[in-house]
Amino acid sequence: MAASPRSRSSVILALLLFAGGLVMAFLGSMAAGYYVPAACLALLAALIWLGRASKLVGLVALINVVSGMVLLLDLWLGGGLGDLKLDISGVALLVNLATGGPILSLVAALLLTRTSLVRA
Repeated sequence: MAASPRSRSSVILALLLFAGGLVMAFLGSMAAGYYVPAACLALLAALIWLGRASKLVGLVALINVVSGMVLLLDLWLGGGLGDLKLDISGVALLVNLATGGPILSLVAALLLTRTSLVRA
């Protein structure tokens, strides 16, 4: 059975995510916490390259964007929360890093708007 050809946009997105994973891995050599987003980006790049788990890729991108927005809003508007502000921003930061970090947030718009990038 012949494999169907990949769309150009899915190849570009997979390469962008893989390059982002390499950048995060380089940052991981200085701060070990960046190895987790590097592994997540590499896994997502492989899933997009292989054309599998499109719902999972979209869900991870959505969680990443939401956690990033919660982090920014908490740091910006959370002055009245007291010590709870640190707890909320810490959890949001951990979730964001566990789901690909800021690099995935930059390309998540492409993932969330283009359903044809990954075959079902």
